[in-house]
Amino acid sequence: MAIQDELATVIRKARYLPELLPLFHAQDLATGDNPIITLGSPTISPDIPILTDKLSATPDATVLLKLKADKPTHKAETISLNVMGELTPLEFLATKSLSLVLNADAPVTDYKMYLGIWVIRPSIAQRILWGLPLTPQHEELSRKRGVRDSVVKGILPFPTSYQIERECMGFKRTYAEVVANVTSGQATQVVVLSLPESSGEFLVLESITAASTANNAQIYVTRDDDTNYLKLPVLPMDSAYDFPAFIPALRKLEISYYADATLTNRYVRFTIGRYKLTDILCARFNLEATQEARESTLCGVVP
Repeated sequence: MAIQDELATVIRKARYLPELLPLFHAQDLATGDNPIITLGSPTISPDIPILTDKLSATPDATVLLKLKADKPTHKAETISLNVMGELTPLEFLATKSLSLVLNADAPVTDYKMYLGIWVIRPSIAQRILWGLPLTPQHEELSRKRGVRDSVVKGILPFPTSYQIERECMGFKRTYAEVVANVTSGQATQVVVLSLPESSGEFLVLESITAASTANNAQIYVTRDDDTNYLKLPVLPMDSAYDFPAFIPALRKLEISYYADATLTNRYVRFTIGRYKLTDILCARFNLEATQEARESTLCGVVP
């Protein structure tokens, strides 16, 4: 399956918005344009837009990254990027279409990259800032809660990552695992975490990385009933750096390792957060919640 088809499938299956999807990709580049992603309607829309987050890639003076979010095209020289270094902000909103092209002046072998992609359900404050259409209900709530005035003053909306940080309360656990043996053609379970029914908590995959290897090695992430929700190629990863994600689960998170060859001592590292499922987060995840929480979430105000 082409990378854009896999990404489109995951975007359509995202259910506990916002979700930060980690996109890993590696391929040989030919001279000229190498299309990586082409997404459009109905995968992307003003009601479920996507927001690129941070980028990391193989440093290469011969490669130019071209990202087109809706109409504007943004270009980034990849010589300053590094998959083992700090992630570079690449924050662009796509409400209609998104394309990513790597232009190479000469052939490049195993060009690697990571791009974080937020799938969001925009609040009224975000809609006002981004110029997205408002329904009559949106307009009424905006007047009631003073949302438009807050946007004009620069108080709202909050960056997505900061909003999530404010809303998530609880404690975090960091796990590091060594996969001793991976049998060729079989997914080997690394870890599975489950919550008891009505626990009042939820889990979040917040980062992941692994030691780079070929052999079609992939990390599978299962969330609740979404079996192998994410299939992340290991080749673009590097165990020296943790790549961000935000994948909530209400009941179960499972991480497995797959390869086309028998491998030993495969190292995988990830961060899983465990948080209280508050009223405001129930509203955000489209679960049963109070009217106040639903209004606050829809408006995008501070809980």
